[in-house]
Amino acid sequence: MLPSFGFGEMVIIVLLAVIVVGPKDLPKVMRTLGGFMARLRVMGQEFRDAFDEMDADDEIKALRAEIAEMKSLGLLDDELKDDIRDINTEIRESTDMSSGKK
Repeated sequence: MLPSFGFGEMVIIVLLAVIVVGPKDLPKVMRTLGGFMARLRVMGQEFRDAFDEMDADDEIKALRAEIAEMKSLGLLDDELKDDIRDINTEIRESTDMSSGKK
């Protein structure tokens, strides 16, 4: 997706930066640009994390809806209900531990 720059293109970009910005202010501009790029990467990662979390929530909701449907149709026997209860308990405990609750 990003254009690839060869050695020749990089030399031209550096020369243009030195001419336009000047050698005295070039380090300051590069630091500012680096900080901006770092913030942009952090925001992108937060955006991805938010979508991953929403996706996980949707999967849990879908599983719960499927279990509720199976319960309403009477397809769950007592042994399977106990297994589901154990899984729910484990999920709650792991969620509580990861969020800092005790």
